[in-house]
Amino acid sequence: MPWYGPALRMHERVIQWIELFRPYVDDYGYLVLFLGVMAENASLPVPGETILIIASFYSHHGHLNLGSVILLATVGCILGDNVSFYIGRRLGRPFIEQYGRYLLITQKRLAYVERFFHKHGDKTIFVQRWITGVRVIGALVAGTSRMPWGRFLLFNCLGAVTWVTAISLLAYFFAVNLPLLLIVMSRSGWALLALIAGGALILYLKRRLSVDQEPSSPL
Repeated sequence: MPWYGPALRMHERVIQWIELFRPYVDDYGYLVLFLGVMAENASLPVPGETILIIASFYSHHGHLNLGSVILLATVGCILGDNVSFYIGRRLGRPFIEQYGRYLLITQKRLAYVERFFHKHGDKTIFVQRWITGVRVIGALVAGTSRMPWGRFLLFNCLGAVTWVTAISLLAYFFAVNLPLLLIVMSRSGWALLALIAGGALILYLKRRLSVDQEPSSPL
């Protein structure tokens, strides 16, 4: 199977979900988006990222407002992560070991995220959303690790705003070519982050070039 096979299968599922939700998006689109993203960030096995992509797709076609999509998804991310953080801090690792399997949190996955968190510290909360396997339970591990809530909230808000805005804008502008976006996302969150950084650099250089080419005002 080609390396882009999983992305193509994901594209097929996304298209199926888009058609499935089409009759309900105008009435329930914002509610499904908010609850779906919040549930995923609360460590529940819900495809919040896919829901965000679909909502942005509908924004491109005029069914939803892109600004509202970004706002609601950001708030959902922050609230969901804080629920996950509270559970981890309040109930601790033994609770996750006992009941995590019901949320698809395996011992191997938990150990991987803990190693990542202990190696990279607080900035894990900012970059967790870009890393497969870390995004969903990063806040949970931050809670079990007794990370100060104030610092968690700071990095959590910064990460949520950055991730939601990036995914929403990419899905909005790639709405006519979702397979390409899904291929990039399936390869690595770091590849997606590099794509965004490259785009930002191009825009910055283009802006600087246009400024340099402007005629200077006479003295």
